[in-house]
Amino acid sequence: MFPLLVALLLQARWLVPPAGGVMLQGDWRFHPGDAPAYAGVAFDDRGWPLVPLGVAAGAPAAPLRGAGWYRGRFVLGQMPASQLGLEVRAAGVAFEVYVDSVRLGAAGRFPPEHRARSSIPFAFAIPLPYLTAGAHVVAIRAYSVEPGAPGFQSVAIAPLQQVLTDTRRRDAVMLAAALLFLGLALYQLFFWTRRVEAREHLYVFLFCVGLSLAFVVRMPSTRVALEPAVDWFRVYLALVAASGSALGGAVRGVFELEPESLGARAARVLGIAFGVVALLVLLVPGWGMVQWVERFLFDPGMVVGALALVGLAVRVRRRGQRHAGALFWGSVVLALAALHDVALSWGVLPGWSGTSIVIQYGALAFVISVALTTAARFADTETTALRDHLTGLYRREVVMDALTREIRRAARARQPISVVMLDIDLFKAVNDTLGHQGGDRVLGEVGRRLFEAGRAVDWLGRYGGEEFIAVLSATGRDGAV
Repeated sequence: MFPLLVALLLQARWLVPPAGGVMLQGDWRFHPGDAPAYAGVAFDDRGWPLVPLGVAAGAPAAPLRGAGWYRGRFVLGQMPASQLGLEVRAAGVAFEVYVDSVRLGAAGRFPPEHRARSSIPFAFAIPLPYLTAGAHVVAIRAYSVEPGAPGFQSVAIAPLQQVLTDTRRRDAVMLAAALLFLGLALYQLFFWTRRVEAREHLYVFLFCVGLSLAFVVRMPSTRVALEPAVDWFRVYLALVAASGSALGGAVRGVFELEPESLGARAARVLGIAFGVVALLVLLVPGWGMVQWVERFLFDPGMVVGALALVGLAVRVRRRGQRHAGALFWGSVVLALAALHDVALSWGVLPGWSGTSIVIQYGALAFVISVALTTAARFADTETTALRDHLTGLYRREVVMDALTREIRRAARARQPISVVMLDIDLFKAVNDTLGHQGGDRVLGEVGRRLFEAGRAVDWLGRYGGEEFIAVLSATGRDGAV
């Protein structure tokens, strides 16, 4: 995130170099209560017990239930070369931050309208008059009644411009991913408008739109903007769950499953389950309940769904379906991303740099694989609509439309045009002696030879039955013969 130096953990005192940053972790002074005097720079807190900050996610960082104060100190060896900022990450806690008795700002809401905040990197600018050389006091007033809340996950001091630059960089990355998802969504919407019966395109469109909005909501600047009015994590988790519900509707068409097959039924059940999770996330009270829904409903559903996608992709690959390779690898990347995030959520793996969410990028890889697959199938369908499946030549309607255009073009350019009608002699005898399968083989072979004999500018088609037609542009009688 930004360069970190080793903290000098001695009764919450840290040396902050002018051009660097440091995590103010370790032991802080803690005391329950809500007296305003606790923010004072001269307040004697030596009798307060020490509590750790910045412990592993999911474990209580401090014995906070109700109101309480945390006090720590940092030391400046000299006047900093640039403006410093104080960055706080906390979950399930409303808090106010003071430096040397000056209130820098707050996040969340205190009683009587208490609302805990989610884990957002929240940066406060430290006023220049309070950046003199020497010791300075950081006091944090906090309030929480959320069971299992991790509290303060990290407190850090760094050059303010450095913190803001890091935020802008994360904004840019997530916005770029959101726009890419939106582009893929419009791509699928185009296919659906051309073939409305192929509803998998509509479901993938909804899946992409949901994840695009989730990326926007997860941008640091968006989270800070939403914080006063709504819990961004509720909105984010609801969007991801709704995206999972849309994906459940797309599975049957994407993997070409029979409507009543086990895979199709399982996909419908998972889609409904994710839809219920999306509603629960928006309706359950309290930060703790949202975390419970994520941990015990959303996470297991995500793992089951990702592994099911891999299983379906393996099955498709073994059947030798076209484009199965892209779908397989996209499903594998999505499954690995889902397992990674769930392992972090359950404390099996350690996080780094405050970032633990990679499922969105796994979903991006999966969507790209689906886009490649559905686009190729769309092209195949369009080709099938233009050509006769038995001979490989253009269908009669296509050639007749081309003939109208070629006549007009020949008239404008004053060029000749020829039309050749052909049929297969004694074709009824072929059907009578070899059967219709033998007749189909003859039609296919004749079509192949006509295609090889024609030019790229010619329109060769099956007129009907054993009859064929060729429209030869810029060709006179001799050339046609």
